[in-house]
Amino acid sequence: MTNYYPDLQNIDLREELHAILFGRVDLVAQGRPFILRKMTDTKCVCFDEVSGGTKVPNCRYCGGEAYYWTEQEFTMWMAQGVAPVYKPGFLASGQYPQAGLGYTDPNRATCYCEYNVFPDWERYTLPTNPSPDKLYVLKVDDNGNKVVPVIRTAKWKIMNVVPMHGDFGRVEFFELTLEKEIVA
Repeated sequence: MTNYYPDLQNIDLREELHAILFGRVDLVAQGRPFILRKMTDTKCVCFDEVSGGTKVPNCRYCGGEAYYWTEQEFTMWMAQGVAPVYKPGFLASGQYPQAGLGYTDPNRATCYCEYNVFPDWERYTLPTNPSPDKLYVLKVDDNGNKVVPVIRTAKWKIMNVVPMHGDFGRVEFFELTLEKEIVA
């Protein structure tokens, strides 16, 4: 008799997302480099209490953010034109069900990253940060490798961080809802 279910295995979502981002023998890497700018709750010296922002658009300490921040590079996957929180489109297609040809909004995006990127993810589910964190898209060459020196090509505000839970309630990965920030 043929065994149609040889050694069933549980799928580890952390391992699968890592394989999607970085690749493996049977899968081409889909991730690209980003810089995550995490805002602190510390106001910059240029902070203006009246406006709630900066007095100096190009402050040398905070870059016009009005708060101090730290930056770190991560590999993530982005579906531009898609934001499940903002519109009733199909995930990763950006197409409205009502529109025959579909419609994408280039100022919205959904991004996926590994479980260890946001150890303080509750800060985003119950927003306590005074200013949203930012995500910078980095320029890549024809082979998908980061260009050095680093060139930032787009700036996104992180509007929401949704932890995706799996085995025994652990966080498997994060879904980010992004809104493009127009830089003048």
